[in-house]
Amino acid sequence: MIAYTYQESIAALFVGALGTGMYLCTFAYSLRWLLYSDQGWKLRQKIDWKILTPTLAMCTLTCTHIALAAVLTVEWTTNAVNHVPTSNKVAWPATVMCGAANSTVLIADGYLIYRCWVLFSRSVKTIIFPSLFWIGGVVCTVIQLYWQAVKGTDNTTAWTPVNMSVGPGTVLTPFWASTIIINLYTTGKIVYYIWRATKEQRQVHAPVNDLHFVIRVLLDSGMLYLFITIPHFIVWWIPNSSGAILVIAYFNLPVVGSAFNLINIRTSQHRTIGEMGRGMAGTVSEMQFTSRPPIDLDLEKSVDFRHHIGIDGPESETSSTLGSTTATA
Repeated sequence: MIAYTYQESIAALFVGALGTGMYLCTFAYSLRWLLYSDQGWKLRQKIDWKILTPTLAMCTLTCTHIALAAVLTVEWTTNAVNHVPTSNKVAWPATVMCGAANSTVLIADGYLIYRCWVLFSRSVKTIIFPSLFWIGGVVCTVIQLYWQAVKGTDNTTAWTPVNMSVGPGTVLTPFWASTIIINLYTTGKIVYYIWRATKEQRQVHAPVNDLHFVIRVLLDSGMLYLFITIPHFIVWWIPNSSGAILVIAYFNLPVVGSAFNLINIRTSQHRTIGEMGRGMAGTVSEMQFTSRPPIDLDLEKSVDFRHHIGIDGPESETSSTLGSTTATA
């Protein structure tokens, strides 16, 4: 395990608290669009639980993570001031924090895979590749939590299959690599799908502004996710970077959650502006796309393509099917 000084832990907690404050702003704004109608503060008649549930779960995990980070920081600082010898045991807050961080990433990645699956007419073969990496991430998380639980006790005979001297460890290394691969693959596939739909729309002289907007949202959220996740993975391999590891680790979780929320916020705002521009204030609709997607799929047996692109309105059937960040730790 890497030993952190109390100065590094205080700096990391400060950065993590700033990131969490940013995240809570996006969370509150996202709840506005998820719980209330587009044109005012009237509760939606039909709430989209498929997007609200992971949003609430990620908020709970993120707040738990930063709260336990504060507990650990106080403990480390108190021990340092009182010259208490350091222990090789893994503190229980660290174990819970690891579980919260990994679970948040798995939720974001899982929802991204779901969006990809729905967009491609529920084609299983489309998501086999990212799903294997997601399952691998679940397995890595279980092994990591087991190792930390063992290291938090006096049990010296238990099997501990984790080598922490190699990068972030022989378990967390494939975990963070898998989430990067999932986001690159699924976001790229969704963007390519919409780009081909845009080409077909142009051929029939149909408007493509909404499609271009969706692509920008996906790329922006994907880049935000990868902007923090890739450095989080790389910094483990840099010598004498314990402080940077802790800072990025505390900042990583709120950025992942913010990227997840920003998709809902931006698409909801865009839908509302579009409705107002068409003189449809007070009514609820989706981003409308009339042409069939160019991918050779049996779309007659799937939900309407229009239902896959945007985040639906409150009075219509809801299915937030935009790509994640990224989204998804």
